[in-house]
Amino acid sequence: MQKQSPLKKWLMLISLGFMGGTFYMSAYVGWTYYTQLLEALNMTDTQYGLSQTLLGPIGIILIIPGAFLGDKFDAKKTLLFSIGSQSILNLSWPLWVHSFVTYIAWNVVYNFITMAYWGALIKYINNLDGEDSAGSSFTIYYLINGLSGAVGSFIPLWVADAMGAGVGMIVFVMGIITAVATVLVAIFLEDEKQLAQRGIFLKGDDPIEIKHIFYLIKYPGFWMMFFAYGLGVSFYNYISYFNPYLTDVFGMSPSLSSALNIIRQYAVNLVAPVGGYICDKVLKATYKWYIVGFGILTVMFAAMTVLFNENSNVVIVGIYTVILAAMVMMVYTTLWSVLRELHVPTMVTATLSGIATISERVIGMFVPLMFGNFIDTMEPAKAYNCIFLGMAVIGALAVLNGVWIGIHHKKCLAGLRSFAKMTGMKEAEGAE
Repeated sequence: MQKQSPLKKWLMLISLGFMGGTFYMSAYVGWTYYTQLLEALNMTDTQYGLSQTLLGPIGIILIIPGAFLGDKFDAKKTLLFSIGSQSILNLSWPLWVHSFVTYIAWNVVYNFITMAYWGALIKYINNLDGEDSAGSSFTIYYLINGLSGAVGSFIPLWVADAMGAGVGMIVFVMGIITAVATVLVAIFLEDEKQLAQRGIFLKGDDPIEIKHIFYLIKYPGFWMMFFAYGLGVSFYNYISYFNPYLTDVFGMSPSLSSALNIIRQYAVNLVAPVGGYICDKVLKATYKWYIVGFGILTVMFAAMTVLFNENSNVVIVGIYTVILAAMVMMVYTTLWSVLRELHVPTMVTATLSGIATISERVIGMFVPLMFGNFIDTMEPAKAYNCIFLGMAVIGALAVLNGVWIGIHHKKCLAGLRSFAKMTGMKEAEGAE
């Protein structure tokens, strides 16, 4: 295999990392600019939650065809189409996204044009400089991804504040940033034919196989991962409610609250490896870290209902939300580590991983709608206390799931359970 020059590899990684770090900015505009979004589109909190309910099934439907298309077509062309068409969509936001209905329409278009992105990205990074370098490529990619995501999120906020503009300008600036990413991808990434000339042949992750689903749903380990992913990602998703919490209850300016949200979203990545260290070196089992980590999150969210009120110091509350977000990241980044304790054969792991992620969409169809209704119908402090108690319940369920995984793991080690015996899948005998 012909190796590429270090300079070219770095340029490709910078292009991929910059694209990856800025790709989802506009999709998650409600996370960072919650108050600005609702004010600009004249939406209620309940309507924002309803938008997640309506978009959830679309995301579920597109999982399998998106993975198929990402694997089927040239990776560079797929990435170029995804980021390029998204840039056009972002730039068009100020022209037509002015209401709840048009916001839904914008997101539907976004979901369709980007559904093949993730599969193509994984395929490209996995084989960027040959399979032997995949680990280092991923590490560098995520470093650049985090830096570009943080900078890329601050720039639209700074421009909008300087111009006294709203969310329309914010997404428009995001479109300019993703357009730059499009140019970088077009110039510095090689297509699959060029890579093949150097002896690199791209291959994606193993595909989801429909026949495996019928075996998986019979196996407790699948449901453990299903709940672990859905409950764990809920923490990552719904700490975004700290944004309106700080503005509604404590009167923090939307711009400052958004800036703090960017810190919660990106800066806390620095402590993510601590969770992995505790999981692998201290507790030596992911299910134990589930019990401890989710237990701490449960207590921290429940404590917010008694520690803080309208008269609390907003600086202290803001710092507490950052610490809590750091704890979320320490647990969130270890979610998939539990696969080894579920005793799932390698041949069905890809299908399990793909189908288990549906749990995030299912939860997202109900929880934001409920939380939005709290905010619309209750006094601010009471509404957010209900939200935090809801998060504490999610944490308690995650702890119980960790206990369930521990019991399952021990039974598998004792030979009392196996995937083949519990599902009837003969090909899995001796493969766990």
